[in-house]
Amino acid sequence: MSPAETLLLVAFWVLVAVAVALRLGPILRRHQPTAAPPYATFTVHPAGARWLACDTTICGHMTTIHTPQPGGAYRCTTCGHTKGD
Repeated sequence: MSPAETLLLVAFWVLVAVAVALRLGPILRRHQPTAAPPYATFTVHPAGARWLACDTTICGHMTTIHTPQPGGAYRCTTCGHTKGD
């Protein structure tokens, strides 16, 4: 095969590859997955709320949000247990 024939053959296959890519581009973009939902939701906590370790097994002794109560106590927002300051 002469160099001119080789060059024409390479040019032909490059054109075929470009044509296939132009045909497949919109199809591949159309089937992309949608955006994933957010992993966490953020909420505003009441004024004066503190993160304290809860003393009950309901909360698993984990740190949860406690809201202030009259007299200096704090109430757990998860289980309702009240603990002193």
